[in-house]
Amino acid sequence: MSQPEYKLMKSSLFFRFSTLLVLLVSALLNDSLSFAADQKTDSLEITNIQVGFDGLYKVGRWVPVYLELTTDSPVAVQLTVIARSPDGNPTEVPSQVFSLKTPGTHRLYSEFQTGLLDSPLKVRLRDAQTQTILKEFSYAPQSKQNQFTGIGLKQSVELWAMVGAVAGLEPVSSESLADHDQNLDQYTALIEDQASLPESPYGYDTLDTLIVDADFSSGTQKNEAIRKWVANGGHLVLCVGADVEDYQQSEYASWVPVKTLGTTTVRDLSSLELYAAVRSRIRGVATASQIEISTGEILATGLNGPVLVRVPYGLGIVTFLALDLNTSPLLNWDGLKNLSPKLATRAKQSIASSQQNAVLGKRISQTGISELETQLFHSQQNFPGIERPSHWWVMALILGYLLVIGPLDYFLVHRILKKPHFTWFTFPAMVLIAIAWGGFTALNDNGSALHSTQLNVVDYDASAGQMRGRFYLNLYSPETRRYQVSVKSSVPSQSKDQPYFSTHLSWNGLPETTFAGMYRSAEGTITGPAYRFSEQSRGVENLPVLKWGTKSLLAEWTQEQSDLVTSKLTGNNLGQLSGTLTHHFSSPLKDWVLAYGNRVYLPITNPEQLDESYIPASQAWSINGSRIESRNIKGYLTRSVSRRIEQKGQNNATIVTVQTDYNPFAKDPYEILKILTFHEMSGGYGYTGLSNFSGEELDLTEQLRLGRAILFARLDTPLSVAELDQNQLDQKHQNTYMRVVIPVSISTDIQYELPSLDKKDKETKDQQDTPSRSDNE
Repeated sequence: MSQPEYKLMKSSLFFRFSTLLVLLVSALLNDSLSFAADQKTDSLEITNIQVGFDGLYKVGRWVPVYLELTTDSPVAVQLTVIARSPDGNPTEVPSQVFSLKTPGTHRLYSEFQTGLLDSPLKVRLRDAQTQTILKEFSYAPQSKQNQFTGIGLKQSVELWAMVGAVAGLEPVSSESLADHDQNLDQYTALIEDQASLPESPYGYDTLDTLIVDADFSSGTQKNEAIRKWVANGGHLVLCVGADVEDYQQSEYASWVPVKTLGTTTVRDLSSLELYAAVRSRIRGVATASQIEISTGEILATGLNGPVLVRVPYGLGIVTFLALDLNTSPLLNWDGLKNLSPKLATRAKQSIASSQQNAVLGKRISQTGISELETQLFHSQQNFPGIERPSHWWVMALILGYLLVIGPLDYFLVHRILKKPHFTWFTFPAMVLIAIAWGGFTALNDNGSALHSTQLNVVDYDASAGQMRGRFYLNLYSPETRRYQVSVKSSVPSQSKDQPYFSTHLSWNGLPETTFAGMYRSAEGTITGPAYRFSEQSRGVENLPVLKWGTKSLLAEWTQEQSDLVTSKLTGNNLGQLSGTLTHHFSSPLKDWVLAYGNRVYLPITNPEQLDESYIPASQAWSINGSRIESRNIKGYLTRSVSRRIEQKGQNNATIVTVQTDYNPFAKDPYEILKILTFHEMSGGYGYTGLSNFSGEELDLTEQLRLGRAILFARLDTPLSVAELDQNQLDQKHQNTYMRVVIPVSISTDIQYELPSLDKKDKETKDQQDTPSRSDNE
């Protein structure tokens, strides 16, 4: 045997031996890992799983999940939930790492989102180090082997939760939830143990209202979560009654803007009967809390003061009842079944969800847009440089192609060439030409670059310093691939050292029954590739995007920063404003609209002097300026035009007011957000033909009703940084809109504008001066 052959045989034997050794070591490692996992699994026992509130939650909202775990040895675990996105992709949201150092029973908490009504769910307990699945529990609709309950509801459905039983409200039972009617407009969940309350404000995102009656014993951490949830737009109902001392010693009394002075006796509750809209009388004497408020509205009052008030706190509201619903005389009152739901109902929708579905069902054609959130979603799907043909143009091309390969080819080979067998050449040639032309136009129209649209909507409460931000990120991919996405945001302050902070990132779904809508059934969706969020949803890992496809993401964040706006505004019951305000945002406010009461204030702009119409930063700005006009807010929002029609042969005339029809296909984010901000004030569904159930917390009409002013404006400062695969996206086309809730001092003086005797004041204004972003009426 030659020397090279011997070396070759030796190396081959060594390779085989090393391969066998590697396989043996791998098998031993896998066995040891699985043995270690089995040991950990044997030492763990899951005693309870709770998803949502009594198994109820809303799709597209953050949902709390609890897991009770008993262990006899130290362990570090993560709680994860797998649910479907609106596209049908399984997504996994992990919690923080729980280091359980002592044996015993522990409660693990996390949050997740589901994008389909009947999406199957999986709750997993993973080893924090190896990510091995230690325990797994599943839920699937129509299955009889479910290990927990999780039923998704539409966002138009009212979901309330009450801490302890509240008279007048019937809670659903989690045990009989599968057999319960799931087509109702309202559900009430019962929280028997306050330990089940969510530990973060996002855990209440799926709720419309939280009701607390006489039991104010929530801990500091859970009460702080409730406070932040209310400050960011939630609704809290408090019923105190004679338990004033318990309330004053609770965490609620430290932040709820209702002053309790003690107890009082109330004999006349006719005002409460009127509020409940019932004829039944409240018979008996009630012991009530004596309360005072400095802002908000009084809904019912007695001889000794108000008994029912609704006050703003941050961007949300608190409804405070100075009576206990669970005690006499309200407990035996027939009208309690009307009063309790009315307390929990936050705002009036112009049309109920069931009625809306009936109206939509009668339409001959469907637009696919029934919510304002859907219109805002579609407004962000216009990418620069991407001009796709319309559906009508595509159908016309298909029809033209059929005509070419059919009648035209027949006429060519039979009538002109008179050689039918030539169709064996003409037909393939036409098909190849169509394929080549289609490929060329597809590349030309769809492009080969990554595009994105970015929209910031920031709400700021000037009294509490509460700030809430939403960042809409829409990606357009030139290739099929997976992305790592993260979003950081900052406060729009003038400070140059303003730090960036992480956001709560998730997919953004459509509240519709159409394709990629959240109201579809999961049974009709094709399961796409799975992807995972980072810990506590701070980013997205392996986000799949198809070639020439889009993906919509939503980043949410909250911050507290005072002194960004200083207000000295004074108003009266006629909607008249006076005074000044000063803001310290990063740049001037442009295209602003200031609403108060039933009036709206607008700048009269000159295209050659636009800077004069801006609200400058760090300068006192007066609402009583000479180039500011006031109009009726509903007429402004609906673009109403009044015409005077003279009657022939009569001295009187008829005034006809015509509203401009709302265009649900408009894609200007400024106009959409303006209607979204004052949707109820514009007439709601009756005017736009679109509901606002999905973005109800974004409608600030309620703040107007509670005596505050709303400033809506555009800001030229990008606030969010989006990173794809650790590469920062361009911020040049990032739009930012500010919505500022401003406290207003109430004045009893009425400001009348007397006519001027100066001829110069009677002259018509320059025709170039027009109200900013509005039409003349």
